[in-house]
Amino acid sequence: MSLPNQIPSSTQASLSNESPIAARPFHSLSQAYQTYMEDDHEEHNHFEDVCRAYRQYATFAMQQWVNSQYRLHSLPEAQRNLLPAGLRQETNEFQERANAYKDAAIRNQFCLDCILRHAGQPHSQQMTQQQFSTDAQMSKVSSVLKSLARDWSSEGKVERDMAYAPLLKMVQKYLPLNNRSLRLCVPGAGVGRLACELTASGYAVQGNEFSLHMLLASDYILNGPLQPSTPLAISPYLLESRNVHSVDDPVRVVHIPDVDPFEMIMKNGGDDSHPPLRNLNDEMQTDNPSSETEKRRKVNEIEDESSPESSTGFSMAAGDFVSIYSDDREAGQWDGVVACFFLDASPNVVEYLLVIYRMLKPGGLLFNFGPLLWHWSGPAMRPDDQTVDDYHQRLNHLDSKYLTSIDLSLDDMIEILKNIGFEIIESSCGHPALYTSDRRSMVSLQYRCTRFVARKPKLPPQALK
Repeated sequence: MSLPNQIPSSTQASLSNESPIAARPFHSLSQAYQTYMEDDHEEHNHFEDVCRAYRQYATFAMQQWVNSQYRLHSLPEAQRNLLPAGLRQETNEFQERANAYKDAAIRNQFCLDCILRHAGQPHSQQMTQQQFSTDAQMSKVSSVLKSLARDWSSEGKVERDMAYAPLLKMVQKYLPLNNRSLRLCVPGAGVGRLACELTASGYAVQGNEFSLHMLLASDYILNGPLQPSTPLAISPYLLESRNVHSVDDPVRVVHIPDVDPFEMIMKNGGDDSHPPLRNLNDEMQTDNPSSETEKRRKVNEIEDESSPESSTGFSMAAGDFVSIYSDDREAGQWDGVVACFFLDASPNVVEYLLVIYRMLKPGGLLFNFGPLLWHWSGPAMRPDDQTVDDYHQRLNHLDSKYLTSIDLSLDDMIEILKNIGFEIIESSCGHPALYTSDRRSMVSLQYRCTRFVARKPKLPPQALK
């Protein structure tokens, strides 16, 4: 079964320049990124890799469907006759399933095409691909769809209540506004919901995200035309083939967004006639961990002389957390850092914690919620690895961070926080949380998360002794 050459006309029309919903005149992250790429060949190639993966989602999804049907058709005839009608190609029930899957693939591709169009990039119907994306890239695109469901659908509220709600309560408890302006940084912001929730509560917030896959999607959600009254339909769990209870579950529709991000951001200030300026950090980083361009680089900051300063104080900084916030200009500038499922994404959490300590004002707070999955945890050395160099050589196909990452216990990490100079205000463990989980799946990975608040002393540690 092949994917239709064209998206249905009703869908294609929505990609025209005459959109029925006027896009809000925010400044685009993608514009800044393209400015940055003009002088960086390696970064340009990475951007193209990500866009290619976005364009090829439906192609890969349909190939997965074809492969599953091939395996079923390869069964002996006597066994094929035992299959339910929906799995036998000669039946109407099979065609209904095939159409439902194809519709879901096109539905997801349309969402990704909207993101590409918002970024000023050709979408799947405008380019003939000369090479296919990698499985790793396609996995990241699938994660984008799941993250959109987690952050911006009513179905994702269960997960948000588990993780975001406790953080919001802690921030409001330990950093009450009291008619003052407080600056918060949300590293690992993903597609932006937590940062928006904090902004809606009255804080000046900067989200930070490293993944270009996520940045493109968050740019579309935050700056694009979507509203709850005119949502976008996606099927985020389409590619899940294991632990499926019903054939209808993977193809089901989830609508995004459940709330208007613009209204959230403007809730505590601002004039609707002057949308806030989305100032990007003027330091852009690559999303390619092995790239030399991970070092700090300058880009032209997007400015609009005719626009007022943002009264909401909402912004997104694109790039590597350490590279951006270890800058001298960030030292002592932040009242709080709100980390949700973030610290364990570090290959070196000691470095992350040092950067956080330095960027906080005296008396500033680190709020953390999440597990210790340690995303960069790599293969162990083998007895036949005579040296560390042998170990690295054997695994040189992996990103070097997999070979140098440190995995720590919670007790050890808390001790490191204290050694850096943090005061532990509150700490507990065992808080249940899910992450981009399909609530209809037969399996659910539930984390028992740690939750803590750590404070940078108002005076240097040596002054307290």
